[in-house]
Amino acid sequence: MSFQIRYDAPNRVVRAIFFDEVTIEEKMASARQIAEKYGHLHPLLLVVDVREAKVLLDMQQRQEFGVYAATLPGLSHAHIAVLHAPDHNANVGIDQAATAKGLRVVEFLTEHAALEWLASRES
Repeated sequence: MSFQIRYDAPNRVVRAIFFDEVTIEEKMASARQIAEKYGHLHPLLLVVDVREAKVLLDMQQRQEFGVYAATLPGLSHAHIAVLHAPDHNANVGIDQAATAKGLRVVEFLTEHAALEWLASRES
């Protein structure tokens, strides 16, 4: 698997870290794991780190995954901060499709900014 999911208790956020080559099956598996394991959290604050990932999804798969994540019970209420590399956003297309379905997704270059935005969503 090209991802790791863990709960960051001090920051009260779930972290999904992607690395190496990532397929649509792995993206869907990670979303299911988060929904099943952490979907009970309200708010569900999620950091998705794709800085070291090579996302192998074409644009149609990216849009398909965005809709899937936005409509997945347990994940559809999440606030998602995506960390990407300054020179490459591996989530292009996913965010647009997910946001169009009501999921709250914002892109960040720094972890500090992402955690600050998520902290403002706690109340």
